[in-house]
Amino acid sequence: MTIHLGNGILVTMEGRSFRFDPRRVEAGDVNMISHAHSDHLPTSFKVNEAICTPVTRDFVKARRKKSIQICSDPSVKPIEAGHIVGSRMFLVKGEKTVLYTGDFCTREKESTKAAKPHKCDILITEATYGKPHYVFPDHAEIMTVAREWLAELLGKGRSAVLFAYPLGKSQELTAYLKDFPVALNSAIAQNNRILRSHGYDLVDSEYDPEKTRDPFVYITSGMGKEADVVRRLVRSGARTAAFSGWALDGGFTHRSRVDKAFPVSDHCGFDELIEFVRKCSPEQVYTQHGFAKEFAMQVRRELGIPAQPLVARQHTLDQFC
Repeated sequence: MTIHLGNGILVTMEGRSFRFDPRRVEAGDVNMISHAHSDHLPTSFKVNEAICTPVTRDFVKARRKKSIQICSDPSVKPIEAGHIVGSRMFLVKGEKTVLYTGDFCTREKESTKAAKPHKCDILITEATYGKPHYVFPDHAEIMTVAREWLAELLGKGRSAVLFAYPLGKSQELTAYLKDFPVALNSAIAQNNRILRSHGYDLVDSEYDPEKTRDPFVYITSGMGKEADVVRRLVRSGARTAAFSGWALDGGFTHRSRVDKAFPVSDHCGFDELIEFVRKCSPEQVYTQHGFAKEFAMQVRRELGIPAQPLVARQHTLDQFC
């Protein structure tokens, strides 16, 4: 058995190739797409099928202009990842049981269920917030604080501009603020329309300077052409807030040039990552993304489980060959 980081993560065992989040969907492999964020979506397709959710399939079509068929494999079990709508972890059973988390979150949120640990021999986990100081507050509590801040603003006749990733936190904000006067930028509105087609109760009203009535809550990424819209709204008196896990870092509010910052993330915090690894009780852990090296060290130190970061072009698990 080997694990190789390159075109996604390739696990070979029992003469079969299992590929997690490939950049190129290869013929002959069992290809799995964990979720619809651009850094996890394929950019080319040798075959037009993969294991993923219907939501992810539709975002592949919207973002990659490629229609794919959802397939399955008896060795693969997709499991709720809790990261964004449609996200999945993958449990692969063969000579060893391998759990690939992709990006995941163990906190229950308005639009996603929490990821749960599963016993496995090999755990391949993300480590985006893999340093000890990244511990997130209770999700419901921090969202309640945000609601109270917004309610006070609106009560004073002032609008708010909320910065959030277009797929993930923007839907969480849309769902949590469904009783507020919400307007969306066009990209977020389009994402919500795709999710509405899957039964999610999300508004998709776009901001229109001619029709949107003050005061209101504007949800946007703030990027590109949106910057001009945001500047106009701020000049007219709107307050700004960012929703990001990096808000736990000192100085984030100042660097982001916002009035408020709320530590809301679609990923696990450090404590949640450690607890997840402990409950999975693997023989070996591989880490990727973010603080992969630091988190591997913490897993070894706190749990006594062999752990190492995945490195491109490096083969691992030779001891299991």
